[in-house]
Amino acid sequence: MSESRWVPGLRFGPEFDPEQYELLEFHHRGGEAEVWRAVRTGHNGRKELVAAKIMLERDPTEVRRWLGRWDDVSHNAHRLGVTDLVVPSFLLGPSPHRPGTPPGGTLLAYQISPWVEGASLHTWARGQRGGPSAVAEVLTRLCRIVDELHRKRWVHRDISPANVMVDGQGQVKLIDLTFLAPLDHTLTVAVFTPGHVPPEAEQVGGFPTTAKDLFAVGTLARTLLLPDHGRLDHRLAAEQARAELLAAGYSEELARWACEPLARDPDRRPSPLGPWAERGRELLRVHRPVARTAGLAVLPDPAGRPLVVTGGADGAALAGPGRLGRRLPAGQGPSAVRELAAGWAGIQEELVVWAEDRGGTLWAGTAAGWWEAARGVNGLAGAVGSAGEMTVWTAAGGALRSYRWAPGRTLTGQEHPGCPADRVLAAEEERPGAWLLLVEHRERVLSWRPGAAGPPVPVGPAGPLRAGALARTSAGPQAATLRPDGSAQLHTLGAAGAGTEIGDGEPSLGIAMVGHRGGPTIALAGAGGVRLRLPAGGASRRPRWWRPTLRPATRVALAMGDDWRLCLAAVVEGELQVWQEDAAYRWQAVELPEGA
Repeated sequence: MSESRWVPGLRFGPEFDPEQYELLEFHHRGGEAEVWRAVRTGHNGRKELVAAKIMLERDPTEVRRWLGRWDDVSHNAHRLGVTDLVVPSFLLGPSPHRPGTPPGGTLLAYQISPWVEGASLHTWARGQRGGPSAVAEVLTRLCRIVDELHRKRWVHRDISPANVMVDGQGQVKLIDLTFLAPLDHTLTVAVFTPGHVPPEAEQVGGFPTTAKDLFAVGTLARTLLLPDHGRLDHRLAAEQARAELLAAGYSEELARWACEPLARDPDRRPSPLGPWAERGRELLRVHRPVARTAGLAVLPDPAGRPLVVTGGADGAALAGPGRLGRRLPAGQGPSAVRELAAGWAGIQEELVVWAEDRGGTLWAGTAAGWWEAARGVNGLAGAVGSAGEMTVWTAAGGALRSYRWAPGRTLTGQEHPGCPADRVLAAEEERPGAWLLLVEHRERVLSWRPGAAGPPVPVGPAGPLRAGALARTSAGPQAATLRPDGSAQLHTLGAAGAGTEIGDGEPSLGIAMVGHRGGPTIALAGAGGVRLRLPAGGASRRPRWWRPTLRPATRVALAMGDDWRLCLAAVVEGELQVWQEDAAYRWQAVELPEGA
């Protein structure tokens, strides 16, 4: 989160009543303003929650220019009378100051709106439990607001997840009318919100169009359907969104529908949006998306051949040359897999598969069949340890749990106090019987060693996380984290300072890491393909990058064999691809047998 220049408890207001409002909580910072939750105390003592947008520009000319723009916005929005459009008021007053102290001489512009109890569309989409029907309802309500605005020949021009609020009942409000404009007036300022603007750019002196709002609604439909995906490339919006939706398990028909507002040609975007939203409602009503490949693990077999274990809408499956002579557990098991882990256990190196299904049930599978191990779990990570037993870690009810399977023994489970966990991200055995974990708790990433005397240690800044990975390296244990915006960071655990940005600014959807030959090798998957970050070699001190494919990828997995060779697997445009190092450590594509 961006830092604010003010703190809660400061007061502001118009010059004649400069302590009328009190700052309560910093919300976010945009290009031209900070947004706070504040409370207004009326002259009758009645309190009212408001959203206060504080103009950051201190130049008096700019302040008055913005104040004039907001004055016009408020007047026009009241006149339009569009339902669920949150209309602001405005004031000019001293900067926020401590109560009872003389306010400073600097005047700021404030835009005041009724506080909407709810969450931004992106936050709502990531936390909602109503499924596709709830998504369809929110999208339909948003389209109704935009259509009503367009029918009155006005456009919002800055529709983005931060400007759409959704409450607990799914009611939708469109906020931040700073750039509201009529279709027949030339533009005095252009607006560009990354990820939510069409390929055709606004021009100062030109006229606004409804096509910009239509495109933005299309980007929000993608946000609702794929809330964990990063920024959309506006130049290839329809192509990127289609590939992502198909890879996530949505049907071809639904993917085509969702991409209609993202058409490169503005005239091909659906207008009005109502009929388009209704078609989507029907498609979502009968669809229950589970990714074709949601879980992915690669492990070389005893002969060094890569075996790939996948899980998704159709359950678990095996692929790759290493599957010869191998079969999945028989009998009733998980029907739809969300996460999985696999390994070779015992002296006989028996294949053991752990899977978390879409209902949060944890399954353990061997050649003898499937067993239900636990319910209500979230996140799954583990490996075969030095003793030949496979241990996996998961979170259930806010607590950390481990489950262990060894050939000839019964399945055992244990709860571990000392580290709260909402989700397990990664697990690595540092030495026999001693594990290092990466978990998520209340949007904080924590590293923890079970059995250690110390508390869990935060890793990186607070904020939601998409995925994480761990690896042992010569520099000590390292963690890689992947955020919802697609940014990836590398952290040396126990070292001071922030993590190192990796990925050269290109958003990623999946991440994997393994400690190997002088440093961690990191694999990233995204719209730009698969990228492998290799340790520095030769005279170079900088890591090297290798791209096995430029086709869009969503999932990636890495593993090292007994001969130190690496295997890489990825889901590329919905299809499985595998690469492996040869005897000279040169990467080669692996041909998958028929039916893999």
